[in-house]
Amino acid sequence: MFRISERSLVAFSIIFSSLVSQLPHGVWGCALADRIALSRFSSSLGMEIDGWPGAANYSGDCCRWLGVRCRRFRAYHDLRVVNLDLAGGGLTGPLLPSTLAHLDELRVLNLSRNSIHGALFLPELLRMPRLRVLDLSQNSLTGELAGAPPPPGSTCTSRLVHLDVSFNMLTGLRGPGVFLGLPRLRKFSAESNQLSGVLPRSLTSCSELTYLNMANNSLHGTLTGLDFSRLARLRALHLDWNQLSGPLPSSLSHCRELRVVNFRRNNLSGPVPPAFRRLQALSFFDIGINSITGIDQALRTLQHCRALAVLILTTNFHGEEMPGNATTIRGFPSLRLLGIANCALRGAVPTWLRASTGLSVLDLSSNSLAGQIPSWLGGFDSLYRVDLSNNLLTGEIPPSLTRMRSLDGDAPCVQVSMSDYGVQLYNWHVDRGQLWYESYIPPSLDLSRNGLTGAIPPELGGLRALNILNLSGNALSGPIPATLAALTALQTLDLSCNELAGEIPGSLAALTFLSCFDVSHNRLYGLVPAAGQFSTFPCSSFSGNPGLHGQYCDGNGSVVGGAPEHDRALVTVGSDMFRLPFWLGMITGLCATMIIYVVVVP
Repeated sequence: MFRISERSLVAFSIIFSSLVSQLPHGVWGCALADRIALSRFSSSLGMEIDGWPGAANYSGDCCRWLGVRCRRFRAYHDLRVVNLDLAGGGLTGPLLPSTLAHLDELRVLNLSRNSIHGALFLPELLRMPRLRVLDLSQNSLTGELAGAPPPPGSTCTSRLVHLDVSFNMLTGLRGPGVFLGLPRLRKFSAESNQLSGVLPRSLTSCSELTYLNMANNSLHGTLTGLDFSRLARLRALHLDWNQLSGPLPSSLSHCRELRVVNFRRNNLSGPVPPAFRRLQALSFFDIGINSITGIDQALRTLQHCRALAVLILTTNFHGEEMPGNATTIRGFPSLRLLGIANCALRGAVPTWLRASTGLSVLDLSSNSLAGQIPSWLGGFDSLYRVDLSNNLLTGEIPPSLTRMRSLDGDAPCVQVSMSDYGVQLYNWHVDRGQLWYESYIPPSLDLSRNGLTGAIPPELGGLRALNILNLSGNALSGPIPATLAALTALQTLDLSCNELAGEIPGSLAALTFLSCFDVSHNRLYGLVPAAGQFSTFPCSSFSGNPGLHGQYCDGNGSVVGGAPEHDRALVTVGSDMFRLPFWLGMITGLCATMIIYVVVVP
């Protein structure tokens, strides 16, 4: 019996597809209704779309137009449009759903990253019977976000699974039933609009939802009215940068697949529910900049979330005691980033941190932690950012901090990426008013604004991967170690407001990446280096050191002279020309000229 191998069948399919693509137009071309619909859509925008009628590569088959994908169905003689992707195509004008209504086999509509403006007629778009993906993000759409609930008694619902209207100018949610009629919705994003109002309860009718992002809006009200147990498949929840209030919803603990929870910068209050210990898949949890209370309960609860890698509790628990008992808090074995900053917490650097052996980023800044910096802090293999600034720490800088393995430059520094969790860093340093949008956190050691004493350890020069070193606002004494010149990746060096003495090492001029340098208000003397990056630093970087002097700046923060370096050279040459020998020559020449004029000229 003749048999066809699987490999031969695949080869035949490839050849057949290639031959079909060479068939004359009209054998299997796009349906006339689809071509008319696309032409009307283009006309409604008031512009010509590249690769569409009128362009150089125009053809009568709309399946060959830019961004159009077609498919053959047995029920139709012609090919039907199933995918329209014009993302970043420079489209302008309003979006009129009626022009696309006859594309009744359309599965994907992607018009993101354009300049489409006007109202969002979402109900009309949701009536497209086959539409599964609708991406209108990064446009200028206005108006309300309204759904398309099915008529009473109707079983006809939308097949949409992905809806993205983020980064527009939508202002409201129309009615409580905005999400009715979307039972298959899995991913929804309306991030960075101007949405106000409360989260509608109809949201919980989307039982297939895995991703919900309504961050950076003006939503208010509480979350307790939402029954998250009906969203059991939820994996990522982004409601940060809103105006939500009230307690954290205990029903969220029923979302056992939840990996990312971001409630940052709201008005939430009360404790972390003990039921959150059931969130075993949770890897990212950010409730920073709220009014959450009970840090002891929060830590005892969240330590049961064994997958937790990023924990940000910044700006909560105001004035409470930092739990330090390692018997009740065993630690976080998977933790990579811990941020408990700007909480005015009392106590000491907690010993339970020692169990977080994979820690990469630690931020305990802007608290009231006292005592010495523990020596075990330098024993973490992956720790590359330590921020203990603005506390009440005393004593010397422990030698162990100069031997952090992730900063010695022998191996690449594996940084924590916020993009892994679909988030960006907003306001990492809340107390300083800095606003960052970087995905990565730079390697740094910040011990500023404490009560540290003693000398700067010369061994700090071994942390070659450091980008930022800030030891300002302490009582450090002794010289500036010349070994800091080995920090070739250093971008910021702040040693201001200490009691440092001696000269500024000239070898620091070799730090070519150094963009911020400050040694003001110390007891330094001698010459300010003028080479390398030092010629770009403002004079305020050296003020408060009366013994300093230099070519451009003195130790009082004043500018010396005003001419650039190349002009100073000309002035020097000029001053050498017009010294005493020059004037003697001028006088002698003038006298000789007068004698010749009197004697020789009749």
